[in-house]
Amino acid sequence: MRHMISFCKPGLPVRLASLLLVVALAGCASIRLIADYDEQIDKSVSELQRKCETFLTGLERNVGKPEAGHDTNTKFYDEAKVDLSAIRVRAAAISKNEITLKQLDLLADSLDKLEQLHKGGLRREQIKPLRSAFNASFTAILKLELAKKRGESPDK
Repeated sequence: MRHMISFCKPGLPVRLASLLLVVALAGCASIRLIADYDEQIDKSVSELQRKCETFLTGLERNVGKPEAGHDTNTKFYDEAKVDLSAIRVRAAAISKNEITLKQLDLLADSLDKLEQLHKGGLRREQIKPLRSAFNASFTAILKLELAKKRGESPDK
């Protein structure tokens, strides 16, 4: 027995077993590439969507009247920008939330463009496509938050 040739280096089986254990445990660990669901962002975005829809409905009803003028509606723009800023600050405080931040930045840009358009005077036929564009932005943000809630990847 002393003359048996060993094909294994001393300690190799222990190292191999340790390596297999590490690999097995690593396979069980979940890696998050995106932030977790945030209920406050979900609710705040839904509230802002409602404010925007109310605003656009009012404009549509009052086009051509003083009530639809920009100067009469600066309060809406101020409040919407503050709401959006608060949502963005919260989203920025959550790690791995870059996609949501980009979506919020696009929404802020759309709001600025709406205000510029409004200053020049809005026509009734412009409101429907504006509504569709805003709702598409809100829907994208909410879909992402709800996918986070279900643990899905953002491309579903």
